[in-house]
Amino acid sequence: MRFFATILNSIPTMEWLSLPDEVDKFAEMMKLQLDLRIEGANLEIFQKNFNERSTVTFPTPYQEYTTRKVLIEEFAHGLPLPWFLDRGAGPYNKELADMGLDAFLHMLLIDNFVHADLHPGNIMVRFYKSKTIDLKELIKILWSRGGSNGNGTERRAPVDDKVTEEAIQRLRPLKNNAEAWTNELEKLDKEGFRPQLIFIDTGLVTQLNELNRRNFLDLFRAVAEFDGYRAGHLMIERCRQPDAVLDPEVFALKMQHLVLGVKSKTFALGQIKFGDVLHEVLSMVRNHHVRLEGDFVNVVISILLLEGIGRQLDPDMDLFKSALPILREVGALRAREAIAKGEAGDLKTSGAWLKVWVGLETRNLISASVHEVTTLVLEPLSHCVLFSRNGADL
Repeated sequence: MRFFATILNSIPTMEWLSLPDEVDKFAEMMKLQLDLRIEGANLEIFQKNFNERSTVTFPTPYQEYTTRKVLIEEFAHGLPLPWFLDRGAGPYNKELADMGLDAFLHMLLIDNFVHADLHPGNIMVRFYKSKTIDLKELIKILWSRGGSNGNGTERRAPVDDKVTEEAIQRLRPLKNNAEAWTNELEKLDKEGFRPQLIFIDTGLVTQLNELNRRNFLDLFRAVAEFDGYRAGHLMIERCRQPDAVLDPEVFALKMQHLVLGVKSKTFALGQIKFGDVLHEVLSMVRNHHVRLEGDFVNVVISILLLEGIGRQLDPDMDLFKSALPILREVGALRAREAIAKGEAGDLKTSGAWLKVWVGLETRNLISASVHEVTTLVLEPLSHCVLFSRNGADL
């Protein structure tokens, strides 16, 4: 990888993507993978971070039996995600896409602990029904856990493993029959089965340092606020070699032009492929010599990969819309931290995040209203016009 990265790096303007640095970063993570105790520790962190979320689960590691060369973990009962990408997920298409994107944004924006190897082969799907519990047990659960986790996300529902295995056994024989596969998924949906993602192979993890995390969040916020000019200058100021940047003002103006293009589709954000936007940004980075950090590029690649998977399931997937609940959490989290520290600057930053959330919520509401007007008024009106033209036959 280092050999080919060096060759690519010799191509004019390619060096500004920092590919050799990215390989070095990847090499560090690969070396860490050689000690399987680290992967077990990563699993425990992910389980803790997602303990109160019902959409994603991670296998339980048995650390007391795990050594440097051997990892013992819970067997993951599920079906490979590629089966659903190839044959479709029927009534679960949108739900699976939203769940995967929500989990990734949660890891990136809230936890700063990101599964860095989320290709389809490392994602499995299972189906569950919540266990039937009596009133006494329900009161006990609510009393001990406090019901909701306080940020609007649902606590993990008790899962009946026998029912989960039953759903898997019903689907597995149908993997080569697309029609029967879809029909069975529709039956499961009608019977009340809900999907759940299983993330495996957690040896590769990305954590942005404080500076790069702040840079990423500020950049994300600037794009969400449609302030491309500011986003461009942020990228220049915080890149590795600001003095080497060519035509910084032109770069900032190009970013503004790109973001304004996104803004022009405010009411159709689902039609915007965030991956295409990032691809164009990377092209501008090359042309203007804006050298990015390796871990920053790693996060961008992860977003490209996840959006590609999500759009295979749901072509109308809207990354901005999916980010709304996470942005709400980011703003609330920053506000709590600022109040605890008594830092007005941090409180102002958290207020800016809440402002971004309100802005996106408003656009989402207006977009929904426009869609409803189109569906309820304009489409029937067009049919009335066609009907009146053919009315002579009546």
